[in-house]
Amino acid sequence: MAGKSNTSATYFAQKKLFGKAHTSNLKTDGEELIGSNIQTSLSIVFGESVPTSPSRTLYLLQSASAGMDPTVEYIQFAVTALTGTTYDANDTGGGSGSDSGESSQSSGVHAYKLVMPSTYVASSSNSKKDEGVFNNDKIIHETLGSLQLVPPFYSQTAPNPYIVKIYKDDGSGGVGDEIPLLDNIDWSVDYYNGILFVQDYSSSKEPAYARAFAYVGKMADEVTGSSSSGGGGDGDAGASYLTLTATGSLSNERVLTLGTGLSGSDAGSGGAFTISLDAEATTTRDRDVYTMTGSLNSGTVFYLGNTDFSVGGHNPSYIDVHINGQLVHSGTSVEVASSDADYTIVNDSAIKFSYALEKDDIIDITTSTSGTTASPVPASTNLIVHTAEPSLTNSRLLSAGTGISIDTSTSGIISISSPASQSRHKSVYTVTASHASDSILEIGSSVDFSSGSHDLQYIDVYLNGQLMTSGSTDDYVLSSNTSIKFKFVLEINDVVQSFVHHE
Repeated sequence: MAGKSNTSATYFAQKKLFGKAHTSNLKTDGEELIGSNIQTSLSIVFGESVPTSPSRTLYLLQSASAGMDPTVEYIQFAVTALTGTTYDANDTGGGSGSDSGESSQSSGVHAYKLVMPSTYVASSSNSKKDEGVFNNDKIIHETLGSLQLVPPFYSQTAPNPYIVKIYKDDGSGGVGDEIPLLDNIDWSVDYYNGILFVQDYSSSKEPAYARAFAYVGKMADEVTGSSSSGGGGDGDAGASYLTLTATGSLSNERVLTLGTGLSGSDAGSGGAFTISLDAEATTTRDRDVYTMTGSLNSGTVFYLGNTDFSVGGHNPSYIDVHINGQLVHSGTSVEVASSDADYTIVNDSAIKFSYALEKDDIIDITTSTSGTTASPVPASTNLIVHTAEPSLTNSRLLSAGTGISIDTSTSGIISISSPASQSRHKSVYTVTASHASDSILEIGSSVDFSSGSHDLQYIDVYLNGQLMTSGSTDDYVLSSNTSIKFKFVLEINDVVQSFVHHE
């Protein structure tokens, strides 16, 4: 039967009270560097209910009741060793247990940190993912409480779904056998900071993965909102409301913004905010008539002597063009060139038509203003465009390079993406015979280190699931686009995995 020693139990509780994680029986609370907490601050207190009997289905978002926002998600975390926690628990003060075999344990790692999976963003439908906290490879304790595990006291279901499960590596980087809660290594988890403490080290039971529920709902400060600042009464946390300026502390606010032709007057706290028609924004209208004295070829710029398109902000809502009394339609220069629009405005006083005009044709141009004028973009402005615009002489055409795609099908949005199939490549190679140190290991054509520019920022190499360090005095160096030179002997059935991320 597993049993934590008095040393381990006392240190775990004492350090928790002092706001510290317990990572080693050989460290005092003053020597622990990672914080812990008994939740007090509104920014790290759960603000919404969690389900009492959630399903242990990976990456399934679950709520306390139907129709409510999700508050928990079951996640498979990576478990990695915490530096500075290697010691022999049999040493004086080590706090080893009294179970069979524990008196002869060797020196080993006693504390581990839970880390978000490297594939979390791709695996999860959490709306908060990839925004700073719920990110790939995020270490829980570094979020200072913004990311927490849900502790078991939120459920009385047997077995309790909120108890963390930990697992060994299966030998090839995958999830292996579970290490039960009552196993003789006597492990404990700090649900606030994601620190796993192992009292009695066993080389055959080193944790590599953990599955637990993370809280994904709102914290208390998000729920209480304005009521925490001194206002009286309870309000509807889901209500929408207008403010005069963005506050940064109200989660559901809309800022009141006055459009063209309107002005506002604020009488201050307790007074009225009055919206009025701007006296200076009275709509004015100007009409100019031009009679052609000769013919004009299609696509040729026609300069207007009296018209100023800037008073209408170059906006079709404030500009009308008629040819011989017929209203014609505006568009871009590209649309005009393809005859998909009748005309385009070139600058403040020039226009270009998609068809030819003849002598005595009459052009009527009406411009309106609502009190504000929008300055046109100067032709010399440095702009990025996704279709060629000859009138903008200093524009740059956005084009897709290798591995990049550009989507302009959605109005007003240009989407630039890198296909997942081109962004990351995994290769697995099993050693077929003993391999001497400092000799070249050819791992096959399935890997190409040149796609990562031989840069360690884009290349990870694992041996039997353990991340290797690259360098002439470390674990390995890259010999070619498809080979590695390890600094130690490899044995038959050793597994080399390489991950190459495209630069």
